[in-house]
Amino acid sequence: MFVLIWATLLFSVRVSDAETGSSVWGKQSCPLTDYCITLVEGEITAEAGLCVVIPCSFTVPEDIKVLHVIWLKCESTKQKLGYGDMIFHSNTFSDQVQSEFEGRVSLLESDVSQKNCSIIVNDLKESDSGTYQLRVIALPKEGSYNFPQRATVSVQGMNHPAV
Repeated sequence: MFVLIWATLLFSVRVSDAETGSSVWGKQSCPLTDYCITLVEGEITAEAGLCVVIPCSFTVPEDIKVLHVIWLKCESTKQKLGYGDMIFHSNTFSDQVQSEFEGRVSLLESDVSQKNCSIIVNDLKESDSGTYQLRVIALPKEGSYNFPQRATVSVQGMNHPAV
């Protein structure tokens, strides 16, 4: 079942309209030539205790090799680009991930060379509401690039009692 969900999301993120750059999940944005991101437009609403997927894909220049992807939770949409709490790092040895997100966030596609940066956040809490931003760590310059576009997630309390 998980494979079916993953395949559907992967296909949906990559299907786009050539004229508008729009996809099922959002609109492609290219703040710098050859650095593009397709990220959901609008707010993603989810329920506490469940999970949420933030669909995302990106492109970088052909001579750039992406080593890692990092997701940040920003305090507000006005927070300076690239600043926020690290909620996910594709390097499993990173110790910089915020403790409240450890073990709850994962990539849908673990191979970052596939340029699928979609994440799933499990066991949602209302405090997970906020804006999220992607950073890529790449070669040859071993630099990082922060995509300015952000996804907004709103987590609401449970609507039904636990059984």
